[in-house]
Amino acid sequence: MMRRFGDKSRGTGSRKRKPVIFLSLEGNNKTEKLYLQSLNKDLGEKYALVFSSSRATDLPNMWAALHDLMSGSFSSEDGDKAYCLCDRDYEPHKLEHIKEIKQDVRRSQARLIVSNPCFEIWFLNHFRYSTKSYPPGRELMGDLCSFVPCYEKNRDYYSMHLKSKTLDAIRNSIHQIEQVGGDGPPDGFIPKNPGTEVYEIVQAIHA
Repeated sequence: MMRRFGDKSRGTGSRKRKPVIFLSLEGNNKTEKLYLQSLNKDLGEKYALVFSSSRATDLPNMWAALHDLMSGSFSSEDGDKAYCLCDRDYEPHKLEHIKEIKQDVRRSQARLIVSNPCFEIWFLNHFRYSTKSYPPGRELMGDLCSFVPCYEKNRDYYSMHLKSKTLDAIRNSIHQIEQVGGDGPPDGFIPKNPGTEVYEIVQAIHA
């Protein structure tokens, strides 16, 4: 049964519940989950983070899983937020799905967060600003290893390598998007340019 996040009673009164961030991530990758949990904990756990149990890797099912998670529990009045995180990658169908979901975002209380080519561009933005294009393969991971030695997915690097550079990552990510998209991030970004909207979640947790 899905957990509901209603107000908690205490004695004769009630205590307003903590706002919730609902999240849908790709498949079994724990990289994003570990990072967001560490960031939230470091900033005092102002939010309760709730992750979809879906192991979907295709964007339509990830988006549907997020809304299933939100159903009956999401409350904008309580400060809740919802995000679906996806990698742009280079699969032809991925861009079409991103464009479709971006249209649906206008009718939803959830946000689609795209990283091009993958989430690790957010980590790299902690250390440098660049518009370098990353083709398929491990080149981005190689550049990240210059700053985070022996980087591997599914490990927590927040405290040791990323924490002190969070504001740099936000600035660099916004600058990338401005360079690529002008007035805002285009649908899925221009394929040859890096970019990530992860800073939106980080700013929300920081607020």
